[in-house]
Amino acid sequence: MAKRKNNVVKKIGDSASLLSKPKSILRRKDFKELVTLSKQNSAPGEWKTEIIEHSPSVPCGDEFNALQEILSSTPGVFWKPRKRKEYIVDSSDLRKYQILGFEDYNHYVGYLATNGLNNLVPEFHLDNADHYGDF
Repeated sequence: MAKRKNNVVKKIGDSASLLSKPKSILRRKDFKELVTLSKQNSAPGEWKTEIIEHSPSVPCGDEFNALQEILSSTPGVFWKPRKRKEYIVDSSDLRKYQILGFEDYNHYVGYLATNGLNNLVPEFHLDNADHYGDF
């Protein structure tokens, strides 16, 4: 009598039928929460930049004397003071996908889906150096 060969594909199919069948995402009650989360994230945040111009500062002491000496000794040379600009950048309103460099939320979700990732993993905030390597 010959030994009977087991059909691996049939075994996989049988074991899959024993598992509970997955519910459609349309039937889940969490779907509405996902839709609202998607709508909230789809509105991009703003990169706020504020430019403050300060009047030029006059050199003091030896710098002023050296400047006057140079200006008086060479013809055609003049000193034009420039306004100093201070830039204040506020990126606290940006979304996570904008900080990561994606153009919009759909590109970010597509990247996550392509790489088998999800957006539900909590971010690690390592404020203290003692926690490095505790993962």
